Amino acid sequence: MTDAPGPYVPTAESLSQHEVPDWFRDAKFGIFIHWGPAAIPAFAPHKVQIDQLDTTDEKTGFANTPYADWYQNTMLFEDSATAKFHRETYGEDYAYDNFGAAFNESLEAWDPVRWAKLFKQSGARYVVLVTKHHDGFALWPSEVENPNKQNWHTSRDVVGELAEAVRAEGLKFGVYYSGGVDWTFKHKRIESFADFLTSMPGKDENYTEYANAHYRELIDRYKPDYLWNDIAYPSEKDSFEILAKYYNEVPDGLTNDRWITPDGSLATDAFDRPEGLSGIIPPKPPVWDARTPEYGMFDRILPFQWETTRGMGHSFAYNRNETDDDYISRDGIAQMLASSACFNGNVLLNVGPRGDTRIPPGQAARLEAIGEWLRIAGPAVQDTRPLALPETSVAGIAIGATHNAGKVFIHFLGVPGETTVEIRLPDKARAVSAVSQLGGLVGDWSVEGGKLRISVPEWADTAVQILALDIVA
Repeated sequence: MTDAPGPYVPTAESLSQHEVPDWFRDAKFGIFIHWGPAAIPAFAPHKVQIDQLDTTDEKTGFANTPYADWYQNTMLFEDSATAKFHRETYGEDYAYDNFGAAFNESLEAWDPVRWAKLFKQSGARYVVLVTKHHDGFALWPSEVENPNKQNWHTSRDVVGELAEAVRAEGLKFGVYYSGGVDWTFKHKRIESFADFLTSMPGKDENYTEYANAHYRELIDRYKPDYLWNDIAYPSEKDSFEILAKYYNEVPDGLTNDRWITPDGSLATDAFDRPEGLSGIIPPKPPVWDARTPEYGMFDRILPFQWETTRGMGHSFAYNRNETDDDYISRDGIAQMLASSACFNGNVLLNVGPRGDTRIPPGQAARLEAIGEWLRIAGPAVQDTRPLALPETSVAGIAIGATHNAGKVFIHFLGVPGETTVEIRLPDKARAVSAVSQLGGLVGDWSVEGGKLRISVPEWADTAVQILALDIVA
């Protein structure tokens, strides 16, 4: 297949010239969707149960992961809670493959338009769908035949239908693809992070060309606005060819940082943890647009774009053992959005639909609630850029700032214990003509010696307090 010509060629030097598109930097908020056959059993141990175990041993950790999307791997640990659930619910000899057929049956009730409207209501600007997770099940009727498992894909074009529904709401649409793990080609039980390398299929398993063909099909059919690879890729040369094709055909797209390859070259800092990071982050490949910490954030402005990703609860795919109390609160999401905007990042918040195609009520309620918050706070979060402040906390509360044309927004990532505060301002924000509180009122304020002193009757009813400063040009 001849790829479309364009300015990018399949080399690290050429591909690294690609810039993060403005739509992504403006968006700040995206929806991730983990959905597939694992949503039928929808089981992983509850986080409280896991916390009672000594998971410092990697094998114990993988056997008891709270990620329900790993069901096919965790059911292979004979003494795990997942294996026990599977035996008692489906029987000793019930194959994971049966969940693919059950998932296809459930799709008869699926309404992608209903999903898209909820995502729009949440205030998110883009949606990333898992098109193939580690179990190898494709969420589109691919013409690329899986040589190891027939009909291991959806009967409906889930990717295409959701892309159409999402774009009809004015949102961008991206695709996730598990490039480094596919258990239909190779499934050695993963017990450690080192096992990721030995369980990665490649040329010997005839996987590389299969994954390449899938990616070409996804790009050609759906022109995704975001190409989100997971874990790794079997060949550096092939990854560069895929990315060159993508950048040339979707100039306003972007990719993430999970393209490390077993045969590729690595920078000396590939495995370093950037300063200010919480959570885990993948090793840095030669080519990437956005760094993607998982269940983690950065607490300072660094010279790159990033996107934190996490589930509503402790799992990405729906876990029947999680309750409403396990899901992140509206205020928790608000703090993530404000903090990421202040420090040059985005939030990719995952929803895990159930096997009956419905988004769990508790998760839907969070999306509706954060949408209401963004209708007030959105101008300080979206369509802004981060602004460095002279200090990182005020009155014991972490602070950050964003700005856009004529406005500077001071974000308190918590509620100060006093209603009068003083904030040292950066040079850009010293000529202040007006001050307001988003969602609240302002009393007296003044700026003297580069310091804002402000009193409020009370802080707004949210975990994030935002002051809006009108700046004189």
